[in-house]
Amino acid sequence: MEDNRVSDLSFLKQFSSGNNEMMKKLINVFFQTAQDALLKIEGFIAEKNWERVGSIAHQLKPQCSYMGIKSAEPIIIKIEDAKNSDGSVIPDLFISLKAIIEKAVLELSEEVKKLG
Repeated sequence: MEDNRVSDLSFLKQFSSGNNEMMKKLINVFFQTAQDALLKIEGFIAEKNWERVGSIAHQLKPQCSYMGIKSAEPIIIKIEDAKNSDGSVIPDLFISLKAIIEKAVLELSEEVKKLG
């Protein structure tokens, strides 16, 4: 099961010096940021506003890095690159990105419980 994880808290543990309260706080910030970003991206996809989709996706990149969600990064880069095209690939890329982030949120929710 561990092999299928999309998140890795190694960086966060190092960044927070193993402080569980700080880790929980940063994970909760990620939950809020990611949820907000996904909702905004969905709205901008509906409007076909590819520039804003790319901008919001860009804001997610460091958040995903902090949570060790490496599989999201190449998708975000593709979304950023596609914002200057007709945007036709963006909806499918977003579906993939959303699935990865939702899986990460489930994993990280379990981690928060373990942190106490």
